[in-house]
Order: sequence, then structure tokens, then C-alpha cells
Amino acid sequence: MPVIRVEVPEGTPRETKKRIREGVKQAVLQTLAPKEIKYDYVAVREAFGEIGDGLPLVTVDLRPGREAERKKALVDAIAKILQTELGVVPTDLYVLFRENPAENHYTGGTPLPPWVPADIG
Repeated sequence: MPVIRVEVPEGTPRETKKRIREGVKQAVLQTLAPKEIKYDYVAVREAFGEIGDGLPLVTVDLRPGREAERKKALVDAIAKILQTELGVVPTDLYVLFRENPAENHYTGGTPLPPWVPADIG
């Protein structure tokens, strides 16, 4: 289950942030984690900055193992969402993937098992 934080400019309307969050959640299910529908770890928060100068910034924390193609598919989906919602061109989007061993991810006080692939689609 990835943990995703999307940073958008200050003053972004609540409804826009809600649409971004829901869109990213769907994108995760279609790309990185098609079998992990139970989890809901996507946050959209405001940050001081301007589009193209530090924003939007997307941070994805996850267990190791996702293929580059899955990550690229998520980045492309997020770019499309942010272009629709904020008018962001893909070159202004920065996405950072941080992979941490499964034993560093806990839910309910229990470490997660290593990530294993699931079929997309």
C-alpha cells in the first residue's frame, strides 16, 4: 500500500483537492496496487510555492518491488489529473518515489509483508 502526498499551491479550492485525491486513489488501483482496494493513504495538502517552481510535488512512499512501468503509469495518471484540475503541464510535475523495506511499514501495529505483484487490469 503506497502512501502518497500531493502538494498543491496555497488557496487550492477544497473541491479541487477532493477531486485530485479521489483521482489519485483510482490511479493507484489501476497502476501500482490493483489488489489493495482496502487502503486509502492519499493526502492532498497546500504548500507555499508556485506551479512550475516547486509545485506540484508528489511523494510516494512504498515497499520495494514495483516495476518501472507501474511507476511510470502512476506518474502519467497523476500528471493527467493535475493537468485537468490545476492546468499543470507534465513538465512542471515532480514525483519522488521512496522505497522502504516492508518491515518499516506498519498498519495496526503489525509490519507489512513484502510486496508481491498483482495483475493490472
